Amino acid sequence: MTDAAADSYPDGPIDQDVWKTWTGAVRDRTGRKGRDLFRPLRLALTAQEHGPELRALMPLIGRDRAVARLKGETA
Repeated sequence: MTDAAADSYPDGPIDQDVWKTWTGAVRDRTGRKGRDLFRPLRLALTAQEHGPELRALMPLIGRDRAVARLKGETA
């Protein structure tokens, strides 16, 4: 699931519209939605089960770090 998220990660800045498009693409590729979609993304990106909304964190994490984390690499 996180590989599909990494492969679908958009170039450029992440804003609310891009966030919806990206998570929609991941949902379409994996068939996951709701908790089954967002929990693995949160765990891969933050190593936390709870916290601020991911759409607010994504600009802070940055594209390179986010893609590396989604692929299970140290970032």
